[in-house]
Amino acid sequence: MFRWCLLILCVSAQSPPSQQPASANISSSNIQQQIYDVIVVGAGLTGLTAARNIQQSRPGLSVLVLEARGQVGGRVRYSTMQTRNGVEFLDTGAQFISPTDVELLALIQQLNVRTTQQLTCGNNTVFQQTRRRKRQLSLQQQWSTTLFSDLINTPELINNLTNTSISTMSQQMDAADSDSVNRLMQTFFDAPGEQVSQVQLALTCSSQNATAVEILRRFGHGQSLLAQGGMNEVVRRLADGLLIEYSQRVVSVNDAAYPAVVQTSNGRRFTARQVIVSVPIPTLENIDLVPTPEAPFQQLIQNYGPTGHAYYFTMSFQRATWRLNGRSGKVIYTSTSGPLVWLTTFDTTFASSCDNSTSASSSLWGIAHFSYDVPFETRKKLYIQAIMYSLRFADFSPLDCVDVNFATDDLAKGTIPTLRLNIPIDSLKYLNDFHTLYQNVHIATADISSNSLGTMNGAVHSGTAVSNYVLQMLSAADAQSNGVLRDTPVESTTPYIYSTSSHYPPSMFAAAVVPAEQQNQTRIQNSPPQNAQNPSSANTTQFQYETSSQYPTTVETPTTTTMRHFSFGNLDNTTNTADEPQAVLYDSPPQQAQPTLNYSTTFAYSTSSVMPPVVPIETTTLRHFSNGNLNETSTAQSPPAVQRGINSRATPSPEVVEQLQQVSENASNSTSLQLASSLTQLVQTLLTTLRLQ
Repeated sequence: MFRWCLLILCVSAQSPPSQQPASANISSSNIQQQIYDVIVVGAGLTGLTAARNIQQSRPGLSVLVLEARGQVGGRVRYSTMQTRNGVEFLDTGAQFISPTDVELLALIQQLNVRTTQQLTCGNNTVFQQTRRRKRQLSLQQQWSTTLFSDLINTPELINNLTNTSISTMSQQMDAADSDSVNRLMQTFFDAPGEQVSQVQLALTCSSQNATAVEILRRFGHGQSLLAQGGMNEVVRRLADGLLIEYSQRVVSVNDAAYPAVVQTSNGRRFTARQVIVSVPIPTLENIDLVPTPEAPFQQLIQNYGPTGHAYYFTMSFQRATWRLNGRSGKVIYTSTSGPLVWLTTFDTTFASSCDNSTSASSSLWGIAHFSYDVPFETRKKLYIQAIMYSLRFADFSPLDCVDVNFATDDLAKGTIPTLRLNIPIDSLKYLNDFHTLYQNVHIATADISSNSLGTMNGAVHSGTAVSNYVLQMLSAADAQSNGVLRDTPVESTTPYIYSTSSHYPPSMFAAAVVPAEQQNQTRIQNSPPQNAQNPSSANTTQFQYETSSQYPTTVETPTTTTMRHFSFGNLDNTTNTADEPQAVLYDSPPQQAQPTLNYSTTFAYSTSSVMPPVVPIETTTLRHFSNGNLNETSTAQSPPAVQRGINSRATPSPEVVEQLQQVSENASNSTSLQLASSLTQLVQTLLTTLRLQ
């Protein structure tokens, strides 16, 4: 009992801060009420990459990560284990890094994590290659040199692959080729070849730009790279600084609402402008997606999943004793008696050379298949016996041992999923880095990555692609005002049919007929002249303008005027102002004629339905830009201003001068209606002031 208490204390003391839930001091009610910019479902390598990219690109955005487990990493699984250096985290899931994993290696470098070549210290008795048949080699080379997008979009290349199993394919190969393909299925996919479509191998070779043999070498068979501290160190550093809510299993994502709604199994609801669902494809069956995905995508979910049931185990040792005996640590064990029927191991000790490897925490990582379920202590005993028998060790005692079965994990449902036989070809189009459910919810995972399909590099690639797209979506949304895009000039040769209000249906104007005399009498100066040489132009309707839907269907006919003003469009008219009649007052008495509204009627102008009647003002021929006669060269014919109780020697008050300056400064940014209203108020104030003086 004392020993276990001491071990628990050591684990607690050495656990990194990133293991603690970031939301420990955050109020649940506050989180549920907030609308996040982005919610990421799943703290695996894809989700963490996406969240980090968004947060670094735009630090002001609010990003929340929801993780169902108590630790980050997803299929990058790790456990605390006793090693020669004390209690440490050791990987039990994905950990081999291919030297061609450019995006993953760039991310690891950004996180300041060292990598080193996987060591092969001793004889490698696991993997050997002999001469291959050219036909099968050329087929794999063809897949490895074909672009992934070309492969999935060319039915001629994959039609015959979906209904043929990899097991059937391997039977047509020689022993060496068959062994390499079968070993790829065991160690890379954990799937029996009888249940996997041949198109899976074709897509894997294409996305990796490699043949089956080259893929094996890059993942555990001599050319792999290992991260210092393991891939668990990478994902824990990746999660550092992110807002993560642990033990939040998502059961529903609604993209039909805005903002999108995410609900967890404990009843909590979160909302966000954008949502990234970064979980394995097979686990999407656990989430209620709204709206329901289209049929081809549902077929992909149903036909794309794990088929194996392997256990992945890790053993730690005081030192790498297998290297002292000239062995590499790679073991293949088979038995027909069971319950352990197949086992393979890899040396995952982090060391720069075989000479100093004994000073590091030594470990073996392996995969095992059982013919039936047995308890952990029995599995551990069988692991040790198989390795001792293969390496011929009399004493083989690990310091610690843990294992995990991804197939029975409802949050993973296996490691790398595989395409089953007779999968619809139309479903393969979704293997395109990420898939947008409707508008604001996006599904991204290594399982649908077009680069390094199913691997950790594919996870980084998919996370980067979806986060860049989400950033574009958020930038476009931020460029809107109240949901409406900002005005953008558009050039078009199509005549623009303008209607200012939907409150005036066309039926109101269909039967209206206005006599020609009335049209001529009420035509506004800025109306375009009729083309005498084009008879059809006589029937052209004029622009019917209504500033508010609050006006009744029948409006009073205003008295026309020839007053020169920019709002009437006659400012550039050179007609002498001496003959101008007095302008009509804004509160003119009602006219007797009641015109019927029609597109050919005059311009019924009203500035506002809420302005009270104003005091009648006197017209004047005072030279001013608001009257449109500022540029007149002669004032001899201009009649004197009408003076009714106005002091001709009076000067405008400072208030009027200041108001005039404000109108002048705002003129360039004001509409014609706004400027006319401002000038009317200014003139009214000026006349009132002059009367008082």
